[in-house]
Amino acid sequence: PKHWIRDNGLKQSDVVGVEILPSGELQITPNETRSFKRRATLDLNRLPSEALFDFLIGMYVSGCDAITVRSKDGLSSAHRRTIRTFLRDTRGMEIADDGEQSVDIISLLNPNELPLQVSLNRMYLLVTSVVDDAIDVLDGEDPELLSDLEDRERQVDARRMLVDRQVAMALQSPSIERTLGVDRFQAMEHASMARALERMGDHARSFANIILNHRERLKPEVIQEPRQQLDVWAASLRNIIRNTYSKDVNAIIEAKRNLHNAIKALEAFEEGIVEHGDGGKGRSVLHFRFSEKIRRLCAYSIDLSETLINMLMASRVTSTQADQR
Repeated sequence: PKHWIRDNGLKQSDVVGVEILPSGELQITPNETRSFKRRATLDLNRLPSEALFDFLIGMYVSGCDAITVRSKDGLSSAHRRTIRTFLRDTRGMEIADDGEQSVDIISLLNPNELPLQVSLNRMYLLVTSVVDDAIDVLDGEDPELLSDLEDRERQVDARRMLVDRQVAMALQSPSIERTLGVDRFQAMEHASMARALERMGDHARSFANIILNHRERLKPEVIQEPRQQLDVWAASLRNIIRNTYSKDVNAIIEAKRNLHNAIKALEAFEEGIVEHGDGGKGRSVLHFRFSEKIRRLCAYSIDLSETLINMLMASRVTSTQADQR
């Protein structure tokens, strides 16, 4: 179409990309050798400056390559502190120009260079490391093991936002979609998996704080049952992550079944506390919270397994032309 040619700045003899979609349709894209940059400007004279961080994150996850933050009244120290926090909590964003009234932020990370699975694996390792270290502290190790707890949670959040950013860019660019090695459905499911791991990270942090602040009150004989189910969670999640690409759906189903059973056992433990209170066993609300955090970890792991099953089943779907009658 003429307007498509004009909007994309194409001229005679320019090369375009042609791709066959799973549906059998052809997709034509502009010359992919050109570098397209997505830019945005935040004018703090028109937008509420207290939401600057939220605006920056929104632009980042949408795939923006260059962000200009400006204010005719000059950027305050609070604005600059917010920008530094944004740079710390994201990946590949750096300041290109720092002026009195504006700051230019650009992306230095090529989204094609980091497979989505790498970020998911990193999130998994961060989440499990927090839980493992927390249990070691509970068993008598130095609480210094968890001294970087907040930093690890920020890393989990940063990886989730990076996945969201890559997925957004894949949805907008067929070349990025192909380079990442996923189709659009798979890209969206990777984003769902990243969100499940992020929520696990939140509960792992809360779990660790319970242990850091109250480990003397967590009686070993009382939390024996929840700790057994924590082992089930760790083994099940490990199997789910290992089978993300091996496509052993039986292993994923087994892991999901084990997680469901663990949740039932944890719910029974918690109901016993609600119904009978101490019951002479030294149980308290603290033990309920300890169990609840493990149950939440199991629940989000089930979400992860279901998303992975969706991806595996989608890979078995084939398209056929319907009869016209």
